[in-house]
Amino acid sequence: MKSDRHFPVKRLLVLGALVGAGAYYFSREQNRRALDAKLAELGLKDAAQDVGQSVTKGWEKTKDAAKDAGAVIADKAGEVKDAAAGGAQAAADKVKGVAGDVKSAVADASGKAADAAKDTAATASDKAADVTDKVKDAASDAKNAATDKAAEVKADAQAKAADVKAEATKAANDVKGAARDAKKS
Repeated sequence: MKSDRHFPVKRLLVLGALVGAGAYYFSREQNRRALDAKLAELGLKDAAQDVGQSVTKGWEKTKDAAKDAGAVIADKAGEVKDAAAGGAQAAADKVKGVAGDVKSAVADASGKAADAAKDTAATASDKAADVTDKVKDAASDAKNAATDKAAEVKADAQAKAADVKAEATKAANDVKGAARDAKKS
């Protein structure tokens, strides 16, 4: 009989690989400092810390659930071992009796791990929405600053061009005046 709910082992392995890669990357002091500076610059450091704490809490819940399931399995294995001392039939009967408890413990651990993953995903999603808004605001601010700076540079260039034109006109008038004065003399 196949259970409708199964533990997504492949997803857990992929998540573990990603966490491991992230841990390796962030373990380098140079990378941590650069990331901290960039997050602080964008005002996202708190969001990143919240997601990190959520992942830590999720991992702790998953670890505790696995520990509880392991304890139940070990306890039931001990009961089967004790029953095996009474004979093969007693052991078989005991295995049938504890199978439901073991299945329940594993299902409970799987459910807790799934809940922890959902909580972590929800936190990450909420923070991602906050981060998206902040990044959009930062991009808008940068665009506005660039537009303002471009307008300022354009105005300065036009003012310089007008100054150069006025100086050139003045110089031309001075040359004409000097030429008239030279002609009169």
